[in-house]
Amino acid sequence: MKTLIITAALAVSTLFHADASTVRTDVKQEIERSLSAHILTLPLEVNQKGLVRVRLKVDENGKLQIMEANYSHEKLRDLLVHELALITLDESATDQVFFYEFHFEKV
Repeated sequence: MKTLIITAALAVSTLFHADASTVRTDVKQEIERSLSAHILTLPLEVNQKGLVRVRLKVDENGKLQIMEANYSHEKLRDLLVHELALITLDESATDQVFFYEFHFEKV
């Protein structure tokens, strides 16, 4: 079984309700670090691409809460939601909303 790494994760990251650019950068870096640390088996065919757009909110415990998700593949969305649930962020990001677009490709 082939294992795959996320390709071009976080291609677009537009952030709202974030005053300091350092908070945006820290959140983006933490998500990138967490996702790239895992070798994921993607539920895609070889050379197939997938897209998941999410709107996230950081709760009072520093956990990412998915507020909305648009996706091209449901199992891919489920995998991403599971991985994002493992991330804990600094309190400075609490109650902020972030928009991310994740691109996946099985090679």
